[in-house]
Amino acid sequence: MPLGSAETLALAGMMGAGKSTVGRCLARLLGRRFVCTDALVEARAGKPIAAIFAGEGEPAFRALEREVVASLSGPLVADLGGGAFCDPRSAEHLLRAGRVVFLDVSSREAARRIGATTHRPLAASWEPLLRRRLPLYRRAHLTVRVDGNAPEAVARRILGLL
Repeated sequence: MPLGSAETLALAGMMGAGKSTVGRCLARLLGRRFVCTDALVEARAGKPIAAIFAGEGEPAFRALEREVVASLSGPLVADLGGGAFCDPRSAEHLLRAGRVVFLDVSSREAARRIGATTHRPLAASWEPLLRRRLPLYRRAHLTVRVDGNAPEAVARRILGLL
């Protein structure tokens, strides 16, 4: 079933899957606005995500993230934070608002992409997070493997599947 003109296209997956880069490509190809939920959370909080985690903790971050996801609607492409689609209310909203694509990346590829970044509070626990999140990601409408593919190729594959 093709993507409707008013539907949101949301990209879910672990950090390092390429959600931001692929999302920008998709937005350009579809002529839609691109939004990054992490950037919207930082704008609402007035500080970086790492500072939210350090100061108020993960529950406060997840509450802000839930509010941001609930506000997503219409013809846009959204790069979801890694845990956004794992929240039941957020997932329900996203599955109703349009299409969700799970960008499936291997731990090796993700490690190569994110390296030893310090601005990602959950990067050190990537493998255990994936084990917990994978069944939740599998609820997405589509799954696309990203290893070994350029962002533009991934975006075009998604468009072909839609």
